[in-house]
Amino acid sequence: MRSARLLGLILGILTLAAAEARGADLTEATESASDAALQALDLAARRQALEILERDLEAKLDSLEELRKETEASLKAQREEQTEDLQTLVKLYEAMKPQNAARLLEELPVDLATKVLSTMKARGAGKILNVVKPARAVQISRRMAGTKR
Repeated sequence: MRSARLLGLILGILTLAAAEARGADLTEATESASDAALQALDLAARRQALEILERDLEAKLDSLEELRKETEASLKAQREEQTEDLQTLVKLYEAMKPQNAARLLEELPVDLATKVLSTMKARGAGKILNVVKPARAVQISRRMAGTKR
């Protein structure tokens, strides 16, 4: 801000000197110098406002980046927990007799039943799927194949 005032004064002095050299009216030269000084001050004020906005924006971006990292960490922990829960469920179903596992799988939501069977070893999943009611077995098989009809 200080340099802008100094610049304005220098411009004013130069304008006055140029006007005097040309023999122009002193009032006209003074007005011109004042205009130049005001423009310099306006420019300096705008620069300062832009610098403040830039700092604010950088602070907000840093805050958003930190929030993104926290969210990613939370989602990763949640996914890991879900994977662990699914693995536990798979182990339980693998330990059951196929008839008992099939009866329970028929009661699960189709997406969960599909995840369980997809995660199991093929031999065990096949034994269980063989005992599941045909309509439900078709639903699960389609999901496992990637079609949802």
